[in-house]
Parts: sequence; structure tokens; C-alpha cells
Amino acid sequence: MSIIAEFTIPPEALPFGDTLVEAPNTRIEVERIVPTQESAFPFFWVWGSEPEAFMDAAEAEPNVANVHLLDHVEDGALFRAKWSPNAELIRGIRRLDATIIEAVGTSEHWRFEVRTQEQDAFTDFQRIFDEQGISISLNRLYDLAEVVEGNHRSVTPEQRETLIAAYQDGYYEKPRQTTQEELGEQFDISYRAVSERLRRGNRNLIGDALLPSGEQE
Repeated sequence: MSIIAEFTIPPEALPFGDTLVEAPNTRIEVERIVPTQESAFPFFWVWGSEPEAFMDAAEAEPNVANVHLLDHVEDGALFRAKWSPNAELIRGIRRLDATIIEAVGTSEHWRFEVRTQEQDAFTDFQRIFDEQGISISLNRLYDLAEVVEGNHRSVTPEQRETLIAAYQDGYYEKPRQTTQEELGEQFDISYRAVSERLRRGNRNLIGDALLPSGEQE
């Protein structure tokens, strides 16, 4: 049985935490990876920051080296770097045979989705964070089979309230009657956080409502 855990940790718990806090519009999205060594997360996208400015900030970050710009698009850039999150965190994931489905860093927190084989394994994972003095907030814990069978609605409460507010305030109208900045003011979050909630909420709604179970991730 596969268990999906969604949780957050403070931004400063991982490298680039200072950069994220000082540049609240910046978002880091780590490429999906199963950690196999102490140097983890080599590939990641950076959104909301000029590549050159991010490179300058990265040079001042501890535990980060060999930062290379690989590609860039209109709003973001793909980087490769040797950066070492807390070694105990990586050892814990590997010991639990866990897979990082998604890792996103913002000025508010690092948010993770991790897949393990049983719920007790994540309890052990939480203990590893506690031993390292890292505050961890568990947002959701659910059985992957519930998603595949269509019995689990994968939209989180935060995504749901943001999607509803966006709909009611005319965000999806043409022309739009509200902005992400205005929606962010309602929930006391940044417009980047609003964008993230809308993106993931829409993705999850499509996966739940429109795709056959065999096509869902």
C-alpha cells in the first residue's frame, strides 16, 4: 500500500532558505527525484527571479556549490547545482524507501509530497525531523489507492477555498475582474502562493474529474 504525505517545513531548513525569504516572489521547484546520495536535488526550476540575480544570491548560500544555468523560459529558469539539504533528512528518506513526488520552496515554507509504503514509515520520518530541530507540519496523509479508485478528492482545503474565491470574484471571467494579488490579500498570502494553489488545484480537479484512473499520475 502506498501512502502519500504532504507536509511543510520552514524555508530556512534547506539551502536557499535565505534567498527565498529575501525575495518573496521567488519560487523553487525541485525536479522529481529519488535520493540516492548525500548530494540531492541537483535539478530545479526557479520562478519569479531573474536568472542572473538568483545566481548572485546562490553564491552567498551555504552548502551550495557549482550552480549552473541550464535553460530558461519566459518566467523561469532551470538550474543544476550541488546542494546538500540536511544529511539526516536525506538518509531518512532513503532509509524509508520514500520517493519525493514534489518539492516546492517559497518564502513561506518548503512544501513536500512524499510517497512511502506504509503510514508508520512517515511517523519515523517525522521523528527524524524532530531530532534535527526542524518544525514539520503535516497537511495531508492519504492512501494512493483512494485516488486511483476515485474515492479521494485530491483538492486540499486551501486549494478549494482559493479556487472558489477566484471563481466568485471573477478571476476566470474575460476580462478578469480580480487579480492574484487581490486574491492573495484575502488570504494574507503572496500572489505566488495564490498562483501555486490555483495551478495545483486545477491540476488535481482535472485528474479527479476528467481523466480515467489509468491516466492519472
